[in-house]
Amino acid sequence: MNVENLREKNKGNWKLKVGILGISLFLQVAGSNLAAIPLIAKSFPHESVTSVQALFTIPSFTIMLFILFSNAVIKWFGKRNTVIIGMIVAVIGGIIPFFVNNFTIIVISRLLVGAGIGLFTSLAVSLIGDCFSGEEQKTLIGIQGAMGTLGNSSMTFVSGLLLGIKWQATFLYFLIVIPFLVLFMMGYTPKIEQETTVEGQSVAANNTQTKKHVKIPGLIYIAFLMLFLFFSAFMVEATASALVIEQNHLANQGALSTEIAIAGLIGAVISMAYSKIFKMLKHFTPAVAVACGAVGFIVCSKAGNMAIFFIGLLLMMIANLIIPYVYDTILGEVDGSISNMIISIAQVCNNLGAFASPYVISILCKITGLSTAVDQMKISAGILGIIAVVFVIMAILRSKGSNKARNVA
Repeated sequence: MNVENLREKNKGNWKLKVGILGISLFLQVAGSNLAAIPLIAKSFPHESVTSVQALFTIPSFTIMLFILFSNAVIKWFGKRNTVIIGMIVAVIGGIIPFFVNNFTIIVISRLLVGAGIGLFTSLAVSLIGDCFSGEEQKTLIGIQGAMGTLGNSSMTFVSGLLLGIKWQATFLYFLIVIPFLVLFMMGYTPKIEQETTVEGQSVAANNTQTKKHVKIPGLIYIAFLMLFLFFSAFMVEATASALVIEQNHLANQGALSTEIAIAGLIGAVISMAYSKIFKMLKHFTPAVAVACGAVGFIVCSKAGNMAIFFIGLLLMMIANLIIPYVYDTILGEVDGSISNMIISIAQVCNNLGAFASPYVISILCKITGLSTAVDQMKISAGILGIIAVVFVIMAILRSKGSNKARNVA
């Protein structure tokens, strides 16, 4: 069957759609049970708070590594088997903490989770391009952009319910991966993989023959650095929220998981509206978004009740608009022959920042003489403030450049 005809036929293949979108659903779930941090810290009193917090960020390290290695794995095993292997590894690594009470083994299991997720991260978008075309492809890619947040929010809610059993039970949310794995295997058949991959290899070969040296704009390197700093700061929302409400003695602390889940869902809706927001704010979009995030951290650090804390969380979620903005900039200003590589590097910066977050914040705490979870949120607000200023400067420079171009014309 012709590839285009196959893609047209796939419009009605709901198993394939759910299976592929399910991949994106689990891209950000490695630390969805962050509300368990205080209980884990009590179970391991000889481990520092930084070490316990790192359990929820170290998967980012192996995610980063296996994003880089995934192309080689795909060449060895194929796309379908790579996704299957990745999801199975993520499930196994994810549920190990339920069965053990050894901190070292838990650390290893968290590294496995990252390895599994990293294997299929690069396929989350490419499989949509392989299997669908036209308006259907655009629709699914739009949904895919919000699936990561949706998955994290949903798993945060589920793990919050499981927290009532014991902290080990919160890791069982990884079992939800299994039905999506089954749907993926049923929908993305070896035949579909073969017929869509053959064309992809042919196109790749043609691109290799015509590829020429291209220059990467300097602002892209700045964007990489901003992504690293953003995720280093933003991960504090995940690692310190439970500790902040405990430190500030807020009532109804059990509502944290629900608040994070709801805020995440609202954040996903905001991300889906990125194109409309960009039309209004233009290149000031990331500056405004990140500034809102900085205010959100301040609000959460000073919140006197869970309602105010929730408002802070909502402001934080607006900051996530920096991600589609950077990807949009890459696609718009980088030569198409290297855009995939540049986006992969950006993903590595994301995960490297998330992985380094506890250590970056710990170093800044030592430098500033601050130490509490509330202080960590204040430091994160400061980092986001710096990022916002950088994007304001970049937006102004862009505006001046555009004006000069119009005057010359």
